[in-house]
Amino acid sequence: MARPRSPSPKHRTTPDPLAAKIGARIRELRQESKVSFDAFVEELGAGRGYVSELERGLVIPSVTILARVADILDVTMGDLVLLGDSPREQVFEATRAMPVAVVRRLARDLGKADAT
Repeated sequence: MARPRSPSPKHRTTPDPLAAKIGARIRELRQESKVSFDAFVEELGAGRGYVSELERGLVIPSVTILARVADILDVTMGDLVLLGDSPREQVFEATRAMPVAVVRRLARDLGKADAT
């Protein structure tokens, strides 16, 4: 009779608090992008179970996975992991929905302000 396998160190039975926030953010962005769970699984090249655990914070995603997720959802890795309320994160969140041209102009203007 086979013994039950112990969970892998990467797989948890309770969510990691930070991984849960990142997973919830990934799910939110996936749904905003109108990418179905199955299409996301297929494009990510991971198993359904892994993606489900990812979105629930039961696995700690690698940088490689985060980069692939960001590419699939057409966002930056910052969009996935900036989750706090610091002033920098608030600015990042405020600019997330802006057109790229507006963000570039803001960045250019900020660079000029630093030069003075």
